Amino acid sequence: MQPATPRDPPRQTLELPGVTLSYTDEGTGPVVVGLSGLPGAHHHWRWLGTPLFEWARFVRLELPGFGDSRMQGAVKPLSLRARGELIARVLEALKLSRVHLVGHSMGGMHALETAVHHAGLVRSVTLVACPGFTAHYPENAWRLVAGLFELAPLQRPLASLSRLAFKRLGFSVRDMHDEGALRTVIDAAHTSFDRHRKNIAEVCVPVLQSWADDDELVPRRFHEGLARQRPDWATLRFSDGGHDVQKFHGVELAEAMRQLAGGADGELVTRR
Repeated sequence: MQPATPRDPPRQTLELPGVTLSYTDEGTGPVVVGLSGLPGAHHHWRWLGTPLFEWARFVRLELPGFGDSRMQGAVKPLSLRARGELIARVLEALKLSRVHLVGHSMGGMHALETAVHHAGLVRSVTLVACPGFTAHYPENAWRLVAGLFELAPLQRPLASLSRLAFKRLGFSVRDMHDEGALRTVIDAAHTSFDRHRKNIAEVCVPVLQSWADDDELVPRRFHEGLARQRPDWATLRFSDGGHDVQKFHGVELAEAMRQLAGGADGELVTRR
């Protein structure tokens, strides 16, 4: 099942010291904040936006490197901790609290980071094709490549090459500028799975884990392993949908999120 008309609301911008963040904001009701993965921008949520609009206020946050979001100067790593702190700063600046976070791919890792270390801001977390306890890519090789990407004189030519490589691999490069092309490599290399494992163990808010068995980027065994570690989490599993469950199963995912949010916040009223 898939919404017939994907939603693409206009971007807004938020200026914080040293960084410009772009986001979209639509609807009324409980606040759901979408966190894209690497690479990822607000359009990755366009199929989920339609059913969420029925009952929620949906804010799609674009982190540095995508859309109109940028950090000043040469691209330096943003760790998992730094991304969680940045997300918390944005929520506070937008006067958003008790939000329901939904994170796609590595955005799920960022959602858990925020929920654990900024617990007062988060009511629930939905993970969409989120990585498991261990990296699904060769970490050592990735770190070696990232070391070259961190050299300021090489960043401009490497950004063009990496954007072309991501496109050929089937990733969307829409709304990806040079910083995003570099961050997809650099920030992934500086993502601590040790910290991620601790966050998985420590998160206390309600969590919904969603994935598709034919996910080729984060294989099925990683999702199943994560589900075994936290049997108290709600799960939503599909046979198909690949790495983009929110695109192919947006209606079902939005309904599961509505039930999760209802459990966290009480009864929800659906607009008709």
